[in-house]
Amino acid sequence: MDIRNIPTLFGLSEASELTELNKGHINRTFLAVCGGKKYVLQSLNRSVFRTPEAVMDNISRIEAAFAEADCSEVAVPHFIAFGDKNYAVADEEIWRIYSYITATADSAAEPAAAGRAFGNFIRIMDSRELSSTSAIEGFHDFDRYFAVLASKNGIDRGVMTTLDKLRDTLGQVFGSSLQKRIIHGDAKADNIIINHKMTIIDLDTIMCGYAAVDYGDLVRSVCKNGINDLSPVRHITAGFSQGLGGILSDEEINSLYYGILWLTGELAVRYLIDFKSENKYFRGKTSAECLARAEQLLSQLKQFTEHSAELTEIIHSAFA
Repeated sequence: MDIRNIPTLFGLSEASELTELNKGHINRTFLAVCGGKKYVLQSLNRSVFRTPEAVMDNISRIEAAFAEADCSEVAVPHFIAFGDKNYAVADEEIWRIYSYITATADSAAEPAAAGRAFGNFIRIMDSRELSSTSAIEGFHDFDRYFAVLASKNGIDRGVMTTLDKLRDTLGQVFGSSLQKRIIHGDAKADNIIINHKMTIIDLDTIMCGYAAVDYGDLVRSVCKNGINDLSPVRHITAGFSQGLGGILSDEEINSLYYGILWLTGELAVRYLIDFKSENKYFRGKTSAECLARAEQLLSQLKQFTEHSAELTEIIHSAFA
């Protein structure tokens, strides 16, 4: 089926304009103009999301939770229905579509707002349930990623030692007693669109996990150029605390700093795996680009480790 005709499955007109958006790593995403209005049209990557029906079921549950919460500040996209589902199947591909949202501010430049958005997400989804089928198996499983990397040849021994020590630390911090919650799973500033509300996008990775995972990924995402200036972290952390509304336990608060190390180290491991792999998770990246990105992340990890006292103080001050 011609991609231009996919919107007609959702009761829209054929796309008069269709532009592929290459910003994302995983799904095929298009900007479609139908009847003079803009829509985001996506095809889910079945090699990553092996149970796409579970992904879309979770998104339905998220939409329902936000509708009931009637949150004045934060929203999620509304996926247009195809019959009684929020997706359609065409040529064995899973397609979904929602209205394009125009950004009025740069979320990376508004770290407090991004922090509030993801804090609100965790709070609104508190006590909710997800699909009984895992949407993406083993996502954020540091041990699993590390084992894959350890099976590859040619990785610097010093890098492997650093990552192995991190693996051991995370095993101690994130034990069975630490509470898990419904989290976004890909909580970077790029996944917030600021308009009249803050809209949280890229909901495919929703999972049961630790609040520190979302916090850590958010901090990592706004510190790409180093952490000589810690003000973005202060704003993110204050916003995250405000959005959560006091639901985290002391043990969870103490784990937040380690979430920064976890997500930075995990992403470095995943890029190193792609550096050594033919079939890459990060679509469109060359091996050289994967290695360069891994080196950036390892440098970030070193900085976050060296500034542990300052980062811990910021967290405890915001959650006091």
